[in-house]
Amino acid sequence: MLNGPLPLDLSELDGRKFVCQDPCKLCCLCQPECLPGEVEFFKKNYPNRLVLKKEPHRHYALALKKGQGSCSFLQDGRCEVYPHRPHFCRQFPFHIHVGSRAQIELDLSCRGVWLDQGEDAMTEGLRMVQENESEIRRTLKESVPVYREFTYNCQEAGLEVDVSKVRSQVSARLDELTDLRLIATLLEESVEEDELSIPELKAKPALDAKTMNELSKSALEMVTDSMAADELFQAPVYCAPDGSWNLFRVLGPKVEWHVMSVEGDVTKRGELPIKDIRLQQPEGRDRQVLRDYLKVLNNRDSFMGYAFYLMDDYDYEDPWPNVYGGVLSTSVLDLLWRTSLLAAFFPGMKDGERMREGIIFYDMDRLDAPTLGAFI
Repeated sequence: MLNGPLPLDLSELDGRKFVCQDPCKLCCLCQPECLPGEVEFFKKNYPNRLVLKKEPHRHYALALKKGQGSCSFLQDGRCEVYPHRPHFCRQFPFHIHVGSRAQIELDLSCRGVWLDQGEDAMTEGLRMVQENESEIRRTLKESVPVYREFTYNCQEAGLEVDVSKVRSQVSARLDELTDLRLIATLLEESVEEDELSIPELKAKPALDAKTMNELSKSALEMVTDSMAADELFQAPVYCAPDGSWNLFRVLGPKVEWHVMSVEGDVTKRGELPIKDIRLQQPEGRDRQVLRDYLKVLNNRDSFMGYAFYLMDDYDYEDPWPNVYGGVLSTSVLDLLWRTSLLAAFFPGMKDGERMREGIIFYDMDRLDAPTLGAFI
């Protein structure tokens, strides 16, 4: 397989276009790693713009303004070294995930992928695969044995992991999985010892106060993991339509809202009690946007790889459908809570716009989650 045709999936790119939308510049807020061949250029021409990082591995990256703002090469909304920008800058908003196959995933936190304008994503994805084929094949030689070991560990634990089956079962119920009544059941049954059956799940008859309290508690546990940052600059970033970079941090019983400038200066804009952020059942166009996003997640290998990562972390004690059902239900709750958060701080968003903005806030963090496999 590794010496023959490249095992490849580009389905997430089908029908998509992308364009760099001013004044977003979200990609310039990330600190790109420099590959060995790129390091020499910056050492020679901009030695003071390189920093040596030790986590998650030893590497060079481009310096940020004040160590926390945008890339130091972002000036007046443009990259000073655009022809020489690092590989990971060139690649954004595409992510190449390598596991049992190579799959191109599109970062939906990039505002330019929502406009249906610009370049054809499939064409760009194919070009990217061609340029990186040798690295993809090299990584496959390392990742395929990891997946093989994972499968062996599952068999030793008596667990059947049928990815296609579970994906198909979820796909058949995508419309219903936008309903909090079914999410509540999925969340509840995913923590049971008995293997859950996705086709047989029955939605709660109603979203009573008890059910909503339980869902809100679970959602808050999810967002607290990502938004209760010790350092403000570790908090999730939401790039608003006006291009502002908004940081939200859960701090005790409240949520703080800060805005960061391109120079790395931070200004607090407000705060709200957590109790004022209430989960809402999506309706209308919001519900359709959520359904489309769940379809994307269900097909992402990195999302599946996160469930695999958890199975390994849990020492292969839980049935595969339960782990995947838990990941799916908590992801929906995390997204819906963030959507409600944005609606509270930015009132007046229209139907469909609310869910789109929630996904823009959420997807980059989703792609940063641990996974069985590697992004190259």
